[in-house]
Amino acid sequence: MSADGEDQSRLRSLASISKGASLYTLGKVVSDGGEFALHFLVSRWLGPVSYGLFAYGKTLAFSALLLTNLGSETSILKYLPQHEDDPTKRRFLLGLAWLTSFGGGLLVSGSLFVFAPTVSEFTLAEPRFIGILRLFAAILFVDTLGNLLYATFRAVELIEYEILSKRLFKPLLRVAGVGIVIVLGGTLYDVVVALVAAGVVTLVVAGYLFLSRLGIRPSLRSPESTSRTVREYYNYSLPLTFKEAGTLLQGRVDVLMVGLFLSSTAVGIYNVAVLIAGVLYIPLLAVDQLFPPLASKLVAQDKRDDLAEVYSVVTRWVFSISLPLGVLAVVYRAELLGLFGPEFTAGTLVLALIVVGQLCLAGTGPSDSLLMMSDHQYVVMANEWVFGLANVALNYICIQAFGLLGAAIASAGVLAVRNLTTVAELHYLEGIHPYSLEFGKPVVAGVLASGWMVVAAGLFSEASAAVIGSVGGLFIYAGSLRLLGLEAVDYQLYRRLTTVRSEDDPQPADD
Repeated sequence: MSADGEDQSRLRSLASISKGASLYTLGKVVSDGGEFALHFLVSRWLGPVSYGLFAYGKTLAFSALLLTNLGSETSILKYLPQHEDDPTKRRFLLGLAWLTSFGGGLLVSGSLFVFAPTVSEFTLAEPRFIGILRLFAAILFVDTLGNLLYATFRAVELIEYEILSKRLFKPLLRVAGVGIVIVLGGTLYDVVVALVAAGVVTLVVAGYLFLSRLGIRPSLRSPESTSRTVREYYNYSLPLTFKEAGTLLQGRVDVLMVGLFLSSTAVGIYNVAVLIAGVLYIPLLAVDQLFPPLASKLVAQDKRDDLAEVYSVVTRWVFSISLPLGVLAVVYRAELLGLFGPEFTAGTLVLALIVVGQLCLAGTGPSDSLLMMSDHQYVVMANEWVFGLANVALNYICIQAFGLLGAAIASAGVLAVRNLTTVAELHYLEGIHPYSLEFGKPVVAGVLASGWMVVAAGLFSEASAAVIGSVGGLFIYAGSLRLLGLEAVDYQLYRRLTTVRSEDDPQPADD
């Protein structure tokens, strides 16, 4: 392939990722806005104790959701694009994914429902928590099936249907339902019932979109239903299941252990800090919506140079967007936490530490996805378990020594080391790393923006400083990046995205 052809191939990949990221970001803003509103309503109107019960039950269900589909979501992201020219095999692999997810979801959610009294006894020891946890078990099963539908939309690059159902319709329905319950004087139990109802309605909407808009259907009765195909599928998906188990130990064990060793109020404070810092995760999640299937195609076509370039560019994008958000969250952490109630400002240092860990994650880009799409799923699984067990041990030690702050120290430290390790593994196994001198530009711009935010915090009152400092800081950051100069690939991509409609899209016919 000529150099110009290679450039066009990379731009096509980046344009597709950009489109998916833009749509996802739009949906994620609405989704996270809904999530903030949901947590705000519960924390403000039901109080820190009830909010702690809500946050802990939600965390348990979310953590279990990592295990229920037994790696099926990632498997179809890999296999559906790879076998787009083999419809029969695609249908069988999708059928296998549905069978696996249904069975896994039923087993895990059923176990959570049955053992809810035991979980309550060994954690928060609150009688109300049993019924609440059983409702979250129902949400767990519904979300397991929904997530498989969303992954199918992403695998065939129809991410807009995931955005419509999961990111727009679902959060709006949840907030509306919870708001009505609270206005009518409902209890925490009633709030979670509203969430169950919203999940069921969203699943029906996503199922309708799948049946009406996609031509692919799952099927287990197929000439492809051979032991070799089944072994190939589970050789990929089962290591991912063990990987997700390690992710559970690494990702949310801090909240679970805070509930185990401290109190429901401490869970609420810590969870709000995690919720705010999670905004930094949006850019990485955005590019990671379509990066895995595109990476899978590039690996299958042996386009290693294209893969390396795309990986480097999207990692720089993720870091450049996440950095000013992280600076803002650290400088104005007290004001952000105070939105949820005065009790939550006890988590200012917790929030700062978690933000540092999230920035390390942003700075390594979609490295996990690239390892998995490059057939290094066992390496990813080992990473999750090694660092997951380290996270459990360090959380135990640090929580005993430093309380709530100890959980943040342990989790942020493990997250940083783990992601740097992933980049090193990619460089060793594939000869790929994402870094270049261009990464220095957002760092310089971030230093300038943070300087203004700190000055504004000293010049104005708390509310005014947060608004003036944030807006001014973001303008300084964007202006500094512009003065330092955008990269050639960014200009090329901008031109492609702004001209693709007029050049490539067919014009509508006259009636």
